[in-house]
Amino acid sequence: MKIAIISRSNLNDRVYWSGAIQTIYSKLNSNKNLQIIKIDKLNNSFRKLFALKREYLKYTKKVKFDDAYNEFVSKNFAEQIEKKLNKFNNIDFLLCFDSSLVAYLKVNIPIILWTDLLYSDYYDHYFKSYEISKETKNAIKNIEKKAINNCHRILLSSKWALNKGKFKFKTLSYKFRLLHFGPSFKSSIRKNKINKLISRRSKKKLSLITLSVNWERKGLDKVISLNRLLNNKGLDSHLTIIGVKNKKVRDKKIKIINFVNKNNIFGEKKISNNLIKSHFHILFSNSEAYGVSLVEANSRALPNISFKVGGISQIVKKGISGMLFEKNVDLKFVANYIIKTFKNYKKYEKLSKSSYYEYNKKFSYDKIIPKFIKILKK
Repeated sequence: MKIAIISRSNLNDRVYWSGAIQTIYSKLNSNKNLQIIKIDKLNNSFRKLFALKREYLKYTKKVKFDDAYNEFVSKNFAEQIEKKLNKFNNIDFLLCFDSSLVAYLKVNIPIILWTDLLYSDYYDHYFKSYEISKETKNAIKNIEKKAINNCHRILLSSKWALNKGKFKFKTLSYKFRLLHFGPSFKSSIRKNKINKLISRRSKKKLSLITLSVNWERKGLDKVISLNRLLNNKGLDSHLTIIGVKNKKVRDKKIKIINFVNKNNIFGEKKISNNLIKSHFHILFSNSEAYGVSLVEANSRALPNISFKVGGISQIVKKGISGMLFEKNVDLKFVANYIIKTFKNYKKYEKLSKSSYYEYNKKFSYDKIIPKFIKILKK
């Protein structure tokens, strides 16, 4: 089977799209039964013209204008992709992660769109409080409609996103399928090593970690408040924040590690080692379409503590891979849950193991890729 993977950016870039696209490309490319063709590194020059308009409207009108979801830009990308595709023959499928790239694509090859959320739902979820440009609203509506019509299958990473997509495109709901995203890690931990890794974690000092780039959206003020509350309740709790830039906190029990570039060979190892040494991964997002960091935490036998937001409940299962709380919860209830679980260390170890097994059963690319191929063959 010959699959052409389309990406605006370099398919080898492990920073773009949180590394998800590069990981999927790498996993598919290593499959001996597949022949993978790269259609990437699209020219962004035309889009940059509209980026100027975006910045102008942002600072003068306080209006959000989307330079990527613009019909002229979308058509330009489609033309570039068509020219690149002309160099290849007998392609069975096109795989893309961005509907704006395939909306105006004129090909006779089945197109597969794999994403975490339809773009109209993305705007509703992330930018409720923003004033959106009318031009952008219309463009998103038109581009998305054309993309859904143009695609053979639309794969969404959570039931939450899937239900939204099916509801919005009822007559085309037969095109939609559920398919998770896995961790954006090259390395994996073997089953026979999990027990040893968990046993090495401290039974006295609690270590929390959060993989969060956006301070406000990821709710880092609440994460810090939780750590301080745990200490006030008599637990020796330490927090590591990985991902944010140019932030400092005057607290000896909080460590901030700036953005870690996974393109660097030591980047993944640094993140992985910090996860392995921790007890809980905390993600207090105000909005989240999916949450690859949650899967990455579970892949290192780390339970997640998170809010019931967006597609997060697809990953975090109560008492299996962590615990979910309502977004407006009093943090003392979260703290009490962590203390109770941590002090009963056998209970904690059981939760850590089940977090890993849940990942291995549902969210490992060793399980996801065969499902992807099965969807294509149907």
